[in-house]
Amino acid sequence: MAQYVVGALRKRGNDVELIDARDVGLPILDRMYKEHAPGTAPAAMEALAGKIKGADAFVFVAGEYNWGLQPGLKNLTDHYLEEWFWRPAGIVSYSAQRTGAARSNYAWHASLAEMGMVVVSSTITIGAVAEALDSEGKPTGKSGAYLEKIFPSFADDLAWWTDAALAQRAKVKPPY
Repeated sequence: MAQYVVGALRKRGNDVELIDARDVGLPILDRMYKEHAPGTAPAAMEALAGKIKGADAFVFVAGEYNWGLQPGLKNLTDHYLEEWFWRPAGIVSYSAQRTGAARSNYAWHASLAEMGMVVVSSTITIGAVAEALDSEGKPTGKSGAYLEKIFPSFADDLAWWTDAALAQRAKVKPPY
């Protein structure tokens, strides 16, 4: 699913970087980035902080784990707080089951909003992901056709909020 989202956003002309929580390799949360003295955070944490601060928007591609959030991705997000502030986020969830990780999607919405992001109202939930995308992230079958049909509205919603947030931050310093 992440390959599909990255590819679809790039086709629209967006500058996109995939950050995989598994590849970043942050430790289990014991101290947030901001709790490290300047210059003492682990290298991977420091590098990711810069990427997050430099991003205009985020798309969280998340599966569902025991009816909830994926622990690795949640661990990654929780290492940061202010770095996420005042930028929009979109959620794309998937599962092997018919629910499309709707429970996870719902939980991510509340969590990301609490972390200071503006979560766009458009969302994507895809169940039976193996029937929607092939191993290279290319849409296949009826579910893949549905994904291709709804993705433009999702991306348009995220782009609108991204532009709005950029304009507002240029005009007025965020309140905190």
